[in-house]
Amino acid sequence: MVVIGSGVLAGYVWLVPTGSQSTIASLTPDTARGVLPKGSEVPARTVPPTRKPTYTGKCDENSPYGFTTVNADATLIALYRQMGICWVRYQIHVKSMLSGGGIYWGTLDSVVALMNSAGIHLDVPIQCFQGSCFKTPSIPTPAEMASFASQIATRYNGQNGHGYIDSFEIGNEEYDQNRKFAIDDYGPILKAGYQAIKAASPHAQVGMYGTFPSNPFRTMAVLESIFEAGFGQYMDFMNFHYYNQGLDPRVDADSTHPSFDHKWQLMHTIATRYGFASKPIWVTEIGWPLRPMDGRSAVTPDQQAQYLTYVTDQSANSGVIQKIFWYTIDYGYQPNNIYPPSGPMPAFYALKEYVRSKPVW
Repeated sequence: MVVIGSGVLAGYVWLVPTGSQSTIASLTPDTARGVLPKGSEVPARTVPPTRKPTYTGKCDENSPYGFTTVNADATLIALYRQMGICWVRYQIHVKSMLSGGGIYWGTLDSVVALMNSAGIHLDVPIQCFQGSCFKTPSIPTPAEMASFASQIATRYNGQNGHGYIDSFEIGNEEYDQNRKFAIDDYGPILKAGYQAIKAASPHAQVGMYGTFPSNPFRTMAVLESIFEAGFGQYMDFMNFHYYNQGLDPRVDADSTHPSFDHKWQLMHTIATRYGFASKPIWVTEIGWPLRPMDGRSAVTPDQQAQYLTYVTDQSANSGVIQKIFWYTIDYGYQPNNIYPPSGPMPAFYALKEYVRSKPVW
């Protein structure tokens, strides 16, 4: 076995077999930190879900399925009704809402009203306060996060005439995108946002941001920084995005591109070590493009359907993953869109059938 990375970050070692054609990697721990090897830890399926799913025959909060999109409109509702989907992760930038020293709520008011009237549940990441949202995104201070989180949660707590947002995320991918940001500084931002939202909307769920790099050492660094400093109590769910450069999610391509199962199992193992074995995971972005994108290989329409169905089934059977938001739908000719203007892709029909066969987990 060849050591690809050390266990400095979290007490794990990522190993790749030598003398073999296989590139499948496996995680084993640095025994000094007392983490059980993969296969020796308590099986994930023994961890009870946070909430026991009950299917009522209509959309409710127990539904595990959704899409991440920038368009929450009548077209989305029509597609959702065809598929039996009940959640939308709606992306809107804070900076687009700031106007003249105040906050312009018009766009979000309309989205919340429309989704609430359709019985579709909302998850909204609080993201992009100013500047570029992707190249070198600005990071809010804990005070800035708390201030905006308090205002948005108060407005949409279901008690003030503006409707209800079911869930919030404290950030999106900016904490990974900004290479100057010290990840140890995220915990205070998470805590500030969590406490502000819970004070204004006690029943809303609040999660960490969706960490997106494939590299497991980044995943470990993010979660270790949260749990080691005692911030694990300030999130209702862990969160990650899985694009993995467009690779097959069923296998470990190499030491920095783990399979989908190894990714979520790593997160669950870290949480368990810190006493949070029942902390659920949300996968808030996952998809495969039909055309090449920066850092992502293209797949065929049939592969897209196969991969999305596979990760959905693995999520359903994990006992740990609570929700999955596919990326994406109702988004023009964006390469990941499973229903572009030209018509539905095989993934649309595959996921529709999966939801029909298993409306809750």
